[in-house]
Amino acid sequence: MRFILASNNSAKTKEIQILATQMGHEIINYRELLGEKLSFPQETTTSQTQNATTKATFIHEFLPNEIILADDTALYLKAFPQRFGVVTAREFVEKGIIGTEAEQQYILNLYQNNVDRAGYLLAVMALVTPDGQTFLAKGQGGIRVADNIRRGQWLDGLDNIMEAENGKTLSEMTLAEVIKYHDRSRALQTLINKI
Repeated sequence: MRFILASNNSAKTKEIQILATQMGHEIINYRELLGEKLSFPQETTTSQTQNATTKATFIHEFLPNEIILADDTALYLKAFPQRFGVVTAREFVEKGIIGTEAEQQYILNLYQNNVDRAGYLLAVMALVTPDGQTFLAKGQGGIRVADNIRRGQWLDGLDNIMEAENGKTLSEMTLAEVIKYHDRSRALQTLINKI
């Protein structure tokens, strides 16, 4: 199955392409079909579902004959319930934290004095079909923040510091393992099952 990704984030596009290919599907960024980069409507600070749905329906207007996919992923940490979540990326920007290694180190530095490390990434995906139907799915990846070191090579972002149920970070597993544990692959598989 082919999906058109509604995203201006090249790193997110690459990761979802890798996961989808392993699952037997194809992801193409909308920019490849339109030949230009569009400005998405402003995201909310309260709803991942609304953010994903808005992005998918926005690109559907330009590519109505395609299956449009959009993602909104956030970090949730038990020890910091009033922070991160739907505004994770915005917190990094506001704090001047640039680049994935800096983001990872910023999170790791929060964990001093035996702070509870429970946490997870939550991907919310919206899919709009050519006939205008909208489907939604969520996928959770990781169960805790790793102990003070980045682990893994092939994925980047927060995947290097989020341990899954098998004790490995999302970035140090084989690709076959990642499909079972990654927030985005879990959300995508749920969507595929729905349609």
